[in-house]
Amino acid sequence: MAIALNIVVDNITDVMQIYNRIEIERAEDEAFTTNVSGLYNLGLGNYGYIPLQIGTTYYRAYDSDGISNLHWYHSRYTNPSTSGISSWSPAVQGAAPDLFYDPCFPPEMNLTDTEKDIIGEIRLLIGDPLDVNREYGEEAASSIHPDGKTYELDEKGWPICITMNGTQYNDSSNPTINGYKYLIFNEFIDVTQIVCSGTKAIEYGVDIWYYTFRWSDRQILEAYNKCPVPIGLTVTTANVQSYILYTAIRLIGSENWHDAIEDGADVRDEGTAYSPASGFVFRAKLLDDLKKKLDDLVKLLKMTGITGIRVD
Repeated sequence: MAIALNIVVDNITDVMQIYNRIEIERAEDEAFTTNVSGLYNLGLGNYGYIPLQIGTTYYRAYDSDGISNLHWYHSRYTNPSTSGISSWSPAVQGAAPDLFYDPCFPPEMNLTDTEKDIIGEIRLLIGDPLDVNREYGEEAASSIHPDGKTYELDEKGWPICITMNGTQYNDSSNPTINGYKYLIFNEFIDVTQIVCSGTKAIEYGVDIWYYTFRWSDRQILEAYNKCPVPIGLTVTTANVQSYILYTAIRLIGSENWHDAIEDGADVRDEGTAYSPASGFVFRAKLLDDLKKKLDDLVKLLKMTGITGIRVD
């Protein structure tokens, strides 16, 4: 099992005035008292460190031998030429690599393993698995708005890797993402760069990889955290699975309301016809199934702690 290690350097300009690389260590306990070992193969060649780069705030490395529920990691800044060494960061456990194995753009939020499990279960229940899409070339260039700084994604999503005119973007402050559809850059991106390499001319334009979804991880987690106690239960008797089922029901219900208002009418013209009825019928069956599962769980949980019956 490989472990992905994400490191964010918020004040990269200040840090690089003193240090020029990041070092990482692994241990089998949070206090780093046992089996401490330097990491020398994290997808970075044979170097035991990550070189810092001007303007780059997000770094990722991999431990091919890492185990998520066993190994702990901490990092520090160093500069061998000046003997500068910072203190170690707090210890954290790594995460399993993403669907897209080597993203260069920061995730929307850093999630714990428990949060990932909850989001993954809800995605399974509502039929919204993460998928990967790519937009590139001349066709993608047409999605740049007239302002020259805004790019509109074809589908709702979150960037994984963004390259514009040969420049890679790996800082979530540039571009910013609005509504999971619009990437707002600080500079103009509507110019195509052509670079000659020997006898071959390479054209650099738009090249964007991104996750697609109906609900983002943040939206799902916020819906889960704000989910009220399922009807029939109390704060004491409700468990994680009941909140997961109730959150899934509320998300599907929200989609039904939205689609009924925005796209709920039959459309017909001379040669074609469109009706959303089949989609609504399927969602109704899905909602009934989820409600049945929640009702069964509620009945089971309401009986928890009952050890006998009263006989008059």
